[in-house]
This record gives sequence, C-alpha cells and structure tokens, in this order.
Amino acid sequence: EKKHGFNKQTPQLFFTDKVKGLLLTCVFGGPFVALLLKIIKMGGESFYIYVWAFTFVFSVFMMTIVPVVIMPLFNKYEPLPEGSLKEQIYELAGRLEFPLTKLFVMDGSKRS
Repeated sequence: EKKHGFNKQTPQLFFTDKVKGLLLTCVFGGPFVALLLKIIKMGGESFYIYVWAFTFVFSVFMMTIVPVVIMPLFNKYEPLPEGSLKEQIYELAGRLEFPLTKLFVMDGSKRS
C-alpha cells in the first residue's frame, strides 16, 4: 500500500490510534474480564451457561455502540453526497426491503 501511495498514515496518527485502543481496552476489556471471572467463580457447575449468556449480551451491546461511539473515534464519517451512486444504493436497498436510513463515506487510506 505504501509503495503505491495508498497508505497515508502518519506516525502521529499511528500512536494516537494505539493510545485510543489501549484506553478502550481498559474501559471495556478490564470490566469484561473481571465480570467473566466473577461469573465463572459464582456459576458453579453450570458456569458455562452463565458465561454464554453474559458473552451474548456483551456482544449485542458492543454491536450497538461500536458503529456510533467507537468507530468515529478512529475515522471521520461524512454523509454520502447526492448523486447516482446514492440513488442506486437506495434503490437496491428498496428492492431487498432493507431498512436503509443513512449512508456514510469514510477515508480508508489514513489507516491500513
């Protein structure tokens, strides 16, 4: 990517992302592991059922907050401009009966 000019990541951006990732690991990973270990300790012989339920709930929670809270910390999202591409995507979503409400564009060349 760098050879062909696609990678525009700077050293500052790299280290900023590493710090953000570390902070997110502390905010979400630490409590997750602590609760997981507590569930295992208190779960008795059926701990695996409680671990599964906890992991399921945590996964659903993360699926809802990652796109709206975490990903914007690392990338800038802008609404897709009006034009034929946007019209074609909405048309396809309509044919598939997919409830599309928003379309965003992200510059993926800054992080690779």
